[in-house]
Amino acid sequence: MAYASASVIRNLENQSDEVTFILLGFSEYPELQVPLFLLFLAIYTVTVLGNLGMVMVIRINPKLHTPMYFFLSHLSFVDFCYSTVVTPKLLENLAVEDRTISFTGCIMQFFLACVFVVTETFMLAVMAYDRFVAVCNPLLYTAVMSQKLCSLLVGASYSWGIACSLTLTYFLVHLTFRGNNIINNFVCEHAAIVSVSRSDPYISQKILLVSATFNEISSLVIILTSYIFIFITVMRMPSTGGRHKAFSTCASHLTAITIFHGTILFLYCVPNSKSSWLMVKVASVFYTVVIPMLNPLIYSLRNKDVKETVKTLINTKLLCDEKFRRNHNQSMSKENYTRVTELIFTGLSYNPHLQVFFFLLFLSFYIINLTGNLGMVILIRISSRLHTPMYFFLSHLSFVDMCLSSVVSPKMLTDFFLQRKVISFWGCALQQWFFGFFVTAECLLLASMAYDRYVAICNPLLYSIAMSHSLCIQLVAGPYVIGFMNTMTHTTNTFRLPFCGPNVINHFFCDVFPLFSLICADTELNKLVIFIMAGAVGIFSGLTIVVSYTYILTAILRIRSAEGRRKAFSTCSSHLTAVSIMFGTLFFIYVRPSASFSLDLNKAVSVFYTAVIPMLNPLIYSLRNKEVKDAIHRTVPRKMTCWS
Repeated sequence: MAYASASVIRNLENQSDEVTFILLGFSEYPELQVPLFLLFLAIYTVTVLGNLGMVMVIRINPKLHTPMYFFLSHLSFVDFCYSTVVTPKLLENLAVEDRTISFTGCIMQFFLACVFVVTETFMLAVMAYDRFVAVCNPLLYTAVMSQKLCSLLVGASYSWGIACSLTLTYFLVHLTFRGNNIINNFVCEHAAIVSVSRSDPYISQKILLVSATFNEISSLVIILTSYIFIFITVMRMPSTGGRHKAFSTCASHLTAITIFHGTILFLYCVPNSKSSWLMVKVASVFYTVVIPMLNPLIYSLRNKDVKETVKTLINTKLLCDEKFRRNHNQSMSKENYTRVTELIFTGLSYNPHLQVFFFLLFLSFYIINLTGNLGMVILIRISSRLHTPMYFFLSHLSFVDMCLSSVVSPKMLTDFFLQRKVISFWGCALQQWFFGFFVTAECLLLASMAYDRYVAICNPLLYSIAMSHSLCIQLVAGPYVIGFMNTMTHTTNTFRLPFCGPNVINHFFCDVFPLFSLICADTELNKLVIFIMAGAVGIFSGLTIVVSYTYILTAILRIRSAEGRRKAFSTCSSHLTAVSIMFGTLFFIYVRPSASFSLDLNKAVSVFYTAVIPMLNPLIYSLRNKEVKDAIHRTVPRKMTCWS
């Protein structure tokens, strides 16, 4: 698979600059552009809300923590991703005249769409097997469908989807394309792409036919076999009520299977002579846009457990809001409502004999942090040899590290000598806001730096062109913008809730989880939002880093000389060290089950990424980076000469 990935990347690089595609979409019907845009926008909105809502409902309600809903949550996630790969570009093409898409963009759209289609195919087969075990062997259901088996079945579906998609993409990018190519579809679909190829697509078409047929037959065999046994078992049940209940647990799944597989069979297992491009486009709309919207509706409208959960959540929310308003009005009228105006930290140490030691330790950390990061920014600014994309990103990483530590450390240091470690309510809100902003920005900056290393090592001849000044600015601005949105969401959601005592925070700064213990309202939704958003930032940046370094490793291993490999690895070692420390700490704190949560453990680990990591980063990049050390050696003597 590594060889196939490297080959795909090479062919993308070879053809990406000179090949573009034009997606005709529904341009032959200009009078329908606005109605179709509004229709598909409404469908996509329902898709996003329905599928993400399904994931959240299953995550919130403990009654839905069963294998069936575990698989359903992944089906909803796949539907959301699949629709997001296709629909935004479709909406863009309906709204603008320029319908071009780059060669790389088209191939990536095909690759991702294929991954999610194949994954959904086998996810539906896995769900059929789950229903078979539940209906035919109910007493052993929990033992058979263990958490380990469920994870393996889901992981296998994703893995096979990636393997199939990579194989098809491998043969597709080996075709020859020249100039502008008109694709008579709204999506980069296989048949449409090969139709504009300048080389013989016979092998690619046969690989697609074999792959699609194998996937359909194997998944349908699993589904049909499962439902045959289910039908036999249900018909043996003596009571009509039992048969009705058993069939009802399968009705939603059967409906989803019928729609999905019927459309796929029509598109890919019908001879070309019996289909037209218009029918292909209509069928493609159905399974790329409509089906991802239908699945959450099918499972919510036809599923009693899901409907009850949604009703319970709505009623609970309305009841809580009404209860809060009533209690708030009563308490305000009686003037006995206690509003928290200040918060008190417990700090780091309960032992007064350790206060001086901790003060000196963290003061030294903070001084090294300020000196190292500020020195790194100045060094990169004054040394012309460091005016490259890599050091442009590093200067922003040093700036973020310096700011992140400055948000927390000064207050922590002053509190070592205070008996009462007080911070105002709005001061706490500001501290949390800036802390969340800089942590999110640092995670995504590390991802931008990983992409920079990928381009530098895998495409060195085009490095200066690919990593243009405008792109570097975008890769830096993106983390700041996402950091702003992320922290604004968390801070607003936290501080809009009532704080009614006690006002003691078991921490040394205003982190979000310790604050939840002071809120006299339900915080489950807040915790879920944090879990989703922190997980999304972590997964996106983590995937960017992992994928970048996968290609980097593949490229380095192809270098023949040991010295060349060592030099290539040395340019990445500092970044890899910083990434490992930062992400390991953040995932430990923010993306772990609440059952394993400990405020004291959280406090100890928080010290590491608020005080230690910002100090370590400039040391890592200076001690392990030859160019930085050379710049220091050149700059320091020059300055000393000027002063003398």
